[in-house]
Amino acid sequence: MSIRPQIAVIDVGSNSIKLLIATVGTSPGRIETIFAETLETRISDGISRALPSLSRAAMATGLQSIEELFRLAQGYRPCEIHIVATSAVRDALNGLEFRDAVEAATGIHMRILSGPDEARSIGHGLACDPNIKESDPFLQMDLGGGSLEFIRFEHGQLTAATSLQLGAVRLSERFIADRNAPIPASTERLIQEHVATCIAEKGLANLQQSGPLIATGGAFTVTRAILAARAGTTLDTFSPQLSLEQIAQLKSELMALPLHERMATPHLPAARADIFPTALITIEQVMHLSGHTELTHSLYNLRYGIAAERLRSLTGASVAP
Repeated sequence: MSIRPQIAVIDVGSNSIKLLIATVGTSPGRIETIFAETLETRISDGISRALPSLSRAAMATGLQSIEELFRLAQGYRPCEIHIVATSAVRDALNGLEFRDAVEAATGIHMRILSGPDEARSIGHGLACDPNIKESDPFLQMDLGGGSLEFIRFEHGQLTAATSLQLGAVRLSERFIADRNAPIPASTERLIQEHVATCIAEKGLANLQQSGPLIATGGAFTVTRAILAARAGTTLDTFSPQLSLEQIAQLKSELMALPLHERMATPHLPAARADIFPTALITIEQVMHLSGHTELTHSLYNLRYGIAAERLRSLTGASVAP
């Protein structure tokens, strides 16, 4: 019996650092998750500055998390380990310095993805989700700490990918003066207007013609986990269909709370509590602009796309478009 190769991917995001160990699935076009882990490690503080850079503390904490996940990955003896970085490292003036530190610690060259490359790999990851109907056109949005990606699919093929600087950390730094206080309606309006302006400037006014909305990223995972807990169930068994009404209600509830009370929300990681309302404001505004009253959450994002691309190259199996 042939041994299926295993690929390890460490995704260095703006708000978290994630590990995936994956192999070729038993069904055509799919990959199988062997192990996954996420460390809430925000390296992106200061990302909205005119001259953004990673702080020494952020680089030290980020490197520690990468080393921890690297050791976990080695235990599975994958044939390849890949480390990729996105918006926070991409935009930082000292991003190459951090890349060199990661390589010195792990022996792995960390690839810093461009915005379009990040969007394409996210799309390839989503294509591995067995719950997504490939035959139907749809729009995918992926929201992170530093950026927001839109990816269009038609007949199972990725046809367009766009990256915007609308991540939740970036917008929180720009618009929220006091992270400890409730968020006033005036601040919400500023964020909404900025999101709408950026989308219009990118020529994305025709979002309403893109079919169903599929969503990936930590903000959606947290939203689904919170709603699942309130329904007395778990994320895995709770419906991936999230309505605009559910998102709007949760947003209003959390905006009204000071940070210390917001942090007590079950299944809202303390490290995300300061930026989570901003993420919900952004999601709600995108849904309004695109005319969607519900979205479908998928767990298949960037790291799955990187794994799928490498597994396809190694085995010739059709595991990504």
